[in-house]
Amino acid sequence: MKHLRDSRAWVTVVTTIVVGAGPACLIGMGIWDWKFGLPTDDRVAIVNTVIAAASWLLVAVAGVVALLAYLDASGRPDLHIEITFNFSFPNEPVFLAADAETPEQRRQVVPFKQVRATVTINNASLYAAKNPGVRIELEGLRGIDNQSGWHAEWAHMLGIHSIQWEGSTDSIVHGKWSRTLPGLDFTGLTELAPGNTALVVTLVADGVAPVRTRTPVRILNQAEYGAYTDERNVRLEVEPPATAV
Repeated sequence: MKHLRDSRAWVTVVTTIVVGAGPACLIGMGIWDWKFGLPTDDRVAIVNTVIAAASWLLVAVAGVVALLAYLDASGRPDLHIEITFNFSFPNEPVFLAADAETPEQRRQVVPFKQVRATVTINNASLYAAKNPGVRIELEGLRGIDNQSGWHAEWAHMLGIHSIQWEGSTDSIVHGKWSRTLPGLDFTGLTELAPGNTALVVTLVADGVAPVRTRTPVRILNQAEYGAYTDERNVRLEVEPPATAV
């Protein structure tokens, strides 16, 4: 997008030069008898040639300006969603499972800080995204409660299946900007399909095709989570974080 800003600057300079070139040439013809290399002494013909050339240049510049205006008006935002749970990397949710399984022999995540998440919409382009919305579907998972600032978009006999956030009718994510949505709390999250669990996220905005991504969810036992913690600390290059229970 930087080239568009540079182009607009150059168009401004060229337009100023072209607008001023016509009168300057006419003044030069009147005072210094400029002929611009034309093989004639007919001043009327020279004047008409200069005016025609200046008019053509102005039309060309106007066309470039119209093209840039079209590109600017038709530009689309480039949206990406980021869901970051405590103790997990962005869009890589990993949870510690409780030692005891549910009565249905399902693994459930331990309800401590790991279940809290921040949801952020990032706009990588220069163009604003209007009326953004986010839907998060549980795949192979169940057990979350209603989320503050979100509404349950679909629920079935096993509980909430998907949640949805929509801003007001005039909400916007500016270009090269981000917007943080209401936080999530996945206390009670339970595994239904081991090895096939994920958050399926759909991100929408006016004039933009929906962006649908599948983020795998890992629910690990104590030993597996310990190995993950070591791996995470290597990536972070920090001391192991304190575990709050």
